[in-house]
Amino acid sequence: MLVSGSTDRNGSLGFGLSMPVRTGTGPLTPSPSRRWCAGKSRPGWMLGRGRRRRSAVWAAGILRSCRRWSGFAADTTLQAARARVGDRWAQLPADPVGPLRLLAVLPAAKFAGWLSRVLRRGSGDSLPGVVGDYLLPQLGGILARQLTRGVIIVTGTNGKTTTTKLLGEMLTLRGEEVVSNRSGSNMKQGIVSSLIAAAGVRGALRGSPTIGLFEVDEATVPLVVEAIGATDIVVTNLFRDQLDRFGEVDAIATTVGKAIHRTNARVYLNADDPTVASLSRFVAPERLVYFGLESPADGVAALKTAVDSAHCPRCDATLRFSRTFYSHLGHYQCPRGDFARPGTTVAVSGIERADAAGSVFTVQTTGHCYRAEMSLGGVYNIYNALAAVTVARGVGVPIRTALRSLEAAKSAFGRVEEVDWDGRLLQLILVKNPAGFTQVLDTFLRSRTGTNILIAVNDLEADGRDVSWLWDVPFECLAGRRHNIIAAGTRAGDVAVRLHYAEVESTIIESVPEALEELHRRTGPGEQGYLLTTYTAMLSARRRLGQAVAMSSIGSVNR
Repeated sequence: MLVSGSTDRNGSLGFGLSMPVRTGTGPLTPSPSRRWCAGKSRPGWMLGRGRRRRSAVWAAGILRSCRRWSGFAADTTLQAARARVGDRWAQLPADPVGPLRLLAVLPAAKFAGWLSRVLRRGSGDSLPGVVGDYLLPQLGGILARQLTRGVIIVTGTNGKTTTTKLLGEMLTLRGEEVVSNRSGSNMKQGIVSSLIAAAGVRGALRGSPTIGLFEVDEATVPLVVEAIGATDIVVTNLFRDQLDRFGEVDAIATTVGKAIHRTNARVYLNADDPTVASLSRFVAPERLVYFGLESPADGVAALKTAVDSAHCPRCDATLRFSRTFYSHLGHYQCPRGDFARPGTTVAVSGIERADAAGSVFTVQTTGHCYRAEMSLGGVYNIYNALAAVTVARGVGVPIRTALRSLEAAKSAFGRVEEVDWDGRLLQLILVKNPAGFTQVLDTFLRSRTGTNILIAVNDLEADGRDVSWLWDVPFECLAGRRHNIIAAGTRAGDVAVRLHYAEVESTIIESVPEALEELHRRTGPGEQGYLLTTYTAMLSARRRLGQAVAMSSIGSVNR
């Protein structure tokens, strides 16, 4: 018997078994996998002896035995998590799983994650969910129904990670015990992995958590809703993103809307996004809550960029915008009267400041106004904070408690992380689509001159293969400002060409670690530098930075 290894898109380890094949009465003939492993190109981790090889063999044997014990082949998939009934958590079907099956499945899933980390084949944030879901498809629902106050799902194109982090801190300050995918692994397997990590080997969630809070990839919402259910769903925004994976905005909106329709969850929608607001057709009016901005930042005009949603979702007429905050977010109305921005329950009625130094704004709800401050800058982060405050209010967190939590808020993984490298302050910012990139330029670089900037764009699967969106980013705002720009990543050439047509000069260094070294060399002590990266380029940059300075552990964000 041979154990072979492979990795999923997040770098997590998967196992396969290969048995020798007997041909006739002759000797055993090695299988194709065995012949491949005998070659020179076999992975380095399979060459080692001792603990690594023994661990791989043990893992394969345990997985094979657990699958047999769990009775997987004889089971039919259970719709484990249904929609909320009335105003509380769903009444799930009776648990058909005996204690022995859970005793087999949970240790196997946990062991798979541990082994993935030991063999350095990934962070182990997704593999437990893959193994657990394979052995017992209803596992996520069995664990999630122990959360007495339900499950909150945060989805949308931009702002999921930050909104989830802010909301989690508000719930914790209120006294809730929260289970969340803090690593950012936002596919179904990552969310099930979070529940597995919170559970003991007998299936009971440790520490008596009361509520689940999960950031969910837009395309994965149907799978997650089916697996664990939802009591509250918030949609932050919908922009054009990874066209090769998602398609156009209307397509992903339909996917999210149909998933919402299968639940009885309370739904929180961004009223300023026409596509998001149009999801109201999938939800009963009494379960809808809207949030949005009532006024832009004082004296600041937003950079113009491509608009992804400018047509009425009912009659396809071009919407008329009376106010635009950024991209297609604003106040709008169909000229034929078929569709208009809905009224908001929670809103930002004024913005005093929204720059790189932080944000100061006023939150208005039920006739009362509250002043809010946070260190996160930019109008886009005000939207994230507003979404978090709206959901927190909906699940019973006092508004003052939520706003007090904002005052201590820190940036999330890769979202304006500050790194001090030998006295040089580097800011690491994730960029992945025109709307988000434009907000970063507007908030951090629009008014600066002579800044050291690294723009790293990869086109790996987790980034999206199509990088044509670069032409919709208004790099022209950088022209004439004497910035020192390095273009890096697998699509460094595309970045350099786009900058050239914006009349912005740049240096091409394809290797992200080497480009980071050059950025460090160009940035003097006490100066500031910016790293604007797509997802996999960010991981590469963080690994190099992690060798130089202490950083938090790298998660396995799917997008």
